[in-house]
Amino acid sequence: MVVEDPIEALIYQAAIIGFFCALITLFGEWLHARRVRETRNLTFGPDGPRSWTRIAPLLRVLASILIGFSLWILAHLESKPPEIDPSKEPSQHLLIALDVSPSMYLEDSGPQRNIRRGTRASEILEAVFQRLDMSRTRVSVVAFYTDAFPVVLESFDINVVNNVLNGLPMEFAFNPGNTELQQGVEKALGYAKAWPQGSTTMIVVSDGDTVSGSLPARLPLSISDVLVLGVGDPHKGSSVAGRTSRQNIQALQRLAIRLGGIYHNANTQHLPTSVVRSLAMAVPSVEDQSLLRDLCVAGTGIGTGILSFLPLLLAKLGRRSTHKETAALST
Repeated sequence: MVVEDPIEALIYQAAIIGFFCALITLFGEWLHARRVRETRNLTFGPDGPRSWTRIAPLLRVLASILIGFSLWILAHLESKPPEIDPSKEPSQHLLIALDVSPSMYLEDSGPQRNIRRGTRASEILEAVFQRLDMSRTRVSVVAFYTDAFPVVLESFDINVVNNVLNGLPMEFAFNPGNTELQQGVEKALGYAKAWPQGSTTMIVVSDGDTVSGSLPARLPLSISDVLVLGVGDPHKGSSVAGRTSRQNIQALQRLAIRLGGIYHNANTQHLPTSVVRSLAMAVPSVEDQSLLRDLCVAGTGIGTGILSFLPLLLAKLGRRSTHKETAALST
């Protein structure tokens, strides 16, 4: 069984540990039952133990599962994010090819379709950043319109990247004309050729309102994952430069297929968690890890509590009261 998500993989491992803990405890309970079968009357009196004591072995098995499962996860969860020295070569790259053409200023994006396409692109990218391992990642942003050029190259500073994404009017740096999406992607891929193999996730954000073009026959070996995110209303067009513009889903889907990646219409919906978790750079969210850690701490406490208090309960409440003891208590 292959589990790609780190949290799911850790839970799967812990479940195996819990299973073996249960087997060992069951074997121990079987040996214990054989040993005390003839002497239980000495412990619980001639009337034997109360009926509820029959669940005591099951409680001990449950406790061993909880403790084994929880301790395994707690031992392998990171207590805090690793401290990264930006001067050292990181293990990963995030390459963003960003459409900055005038059509990205049209206000037909978002759940209410009332924000700019470029603003929506920034929101989607910032949400993706939160679900990726940005601590060891250099981010590069290549802006494209009629041409393409790098705006940020191999930066560790995510704040710089966010500032670039939030409203910087980059279209004025290009000559006016038609959007060259394929040319922008090809130039962005050129920067990835020198990076280590399998180290790069590429994200293309555009409305697909472009002219046709060609892409390289092969991607650089550094590219491990590709996401193509579409913004803009794909149905109702908006006017820009004397023509109608809408998200060209077909063009973006063809691009995703050519790049061996995934297309997602991000105009009104964020990227599904399942897609983000499939990326090589994906890490469990802080909320996921915190919840799992809290549950495992509780599981360890419950399991330890069962093992601690069960002998006391058996000693005090496991024995049936004899008639003499009942009469003595009544007097």
